[in-house]
Order: sequence, then C-alpha cells, then structure tokens
Amino acid sequence: MTNEALIEFAIRAKGRAISPTGYHCGAAIVSDMGRVYTGCNLGTEDGIFNICAERVAISKMLSEGERTFTKIAVVGGMGDELVFTTPCGVCRQLISEFGTDIEIICGYEENDEIKYKAFKIDELLPEKFEL
Repeated sequence: MTNEALIEFAIRAKGRAISPTGYHCGAAIVSDMGRVYTGCNLGTEDGIFNICAERVAISKMLSEGERTFTKIAVVGGMGDELVFTTPCGVCRQLISEFGTDIEIICGYEENDEIKYKAFKIDELLPEKFEL
C-alpha cells in the first residue's frame, strides 16, 4: 500500500476522533497480512479516559489476531486542519515493540496539498526501553 493511501485512511479515522481539547488525530496501520486497521484519539472531559489514535489502531490489529506491521500513518490537527504531527512518547515506545524498522508516515497539509515525512521508529525513539 502506498503512503498516500495509508494517509487517506488516517484522515478518515481522524474525522471520528473525540477530544475535549479539539485536537484530533487519526492513525492507520497496514499489517503484514495487508489489512488496514485505523484508530482515532478518544478522550473524555475529565481526562480519565484518553487514548491515542496509534494505540487504538494497534489494539484493533492485536484484537483481530494479527501481531506484525511494517508502517503506520499518523495525522493530526485542530478540527479539520492537518498539521505535522508525530506519535507521543508512549506511542513511540509501543510502536518500537513491534520492530526497529517500523516506518512512521506523518501526513500534513501544505499549500492545499497533502504531504508527508517518513521516519523509522529508531529515528523518533533512538534509545527505547528494553528489558
């Protein structure tokens, strides 16, 4: 699957986000079996229940019995905007548990055009926690 196609899945997922802050994120994973799993950030006003889009997508993949993926697209922004967004530290650590060569595709809009920057997880989390 192309990076652009995966970003489109993440953008659609972002539209389902629930966030009292108004900052909405979407994520899309393509598994090694070729299936796409999406997630959006979900939160409550009291802050007790908050989960990132990346963790929602990974949880959905795991709950369907798949255990491996090679790339994940991430998008975010206030409302409908699409600004450069990377995974938070918790999500970076979780993603790194699936391999050091996982590709992170960060989609954003510039001059009315969807663009992206791609990173390997080791670039975003060079000294991950390991037992």
